[in-house]
Amino acid sequence: MTASSARAVPVALCFPAPAGRLDAWGRFMELFASGGKVASLALLERGEKLALSFEVGDEAFKALSAEIIDARQDADGYYWAELRFLDEVEKRRLSRALLDILSR
Repeated sequence: MTASSARAVPVALCFPAPAGRLDAWGRFMELFASGGKVASLALLERGEKLALSFEVGDEAFKALSAEIIDARQDADGYYWAELRFLDEVEKRRLSRALLDILSR
């Protein structure tokens, strides 16, 4: 299940404490029940784990665990990362939220 729209979904990127990095913002350019594609000015590296907070429709997702499976930096300095979500329960909840939006 995929949702795409003319508007990107804002997402807060929270890095684990041992990483010693400040939280950052990005935007989902594509969002799937299993993960998504994010653009951000924050450094994003393959294999890195982070927690994401965002809203889809009426559902708020707080500190959803994710892993970066691919990341690249473009010529403008933005990092484009493909993420996979790690929490199966939250993936099912996201799937329902996306289905609700797509059925409208």
